[in-house]
Amino acid sequence: MPKKRRRDMTEWWLTYLGPAQVGNIRGPRKALTDDERARDAELQQGFERVVDASGRSFLVQRPATGS
Repeated sequence: MPKKRRRDMTEWWLTYLGPAQVGNIRGPRKALTDDERARDAELQQGFERVVDASGRSFLVQRPATGS
């Protein structure tokens, strides 16, 4: 019989305090569609993660480039 994997503290907290989502967080991930990949790339290019003096991180929109 396989031994049950023990969760670390972070994973345990994420069960209760993690981001809201539907489905089993430990289940297999679904394959991404081309539209989802394009949206992710657009978000990655459009925003930048910034850390302020207190250590809090947040996203800011990158300035538009163009003529």
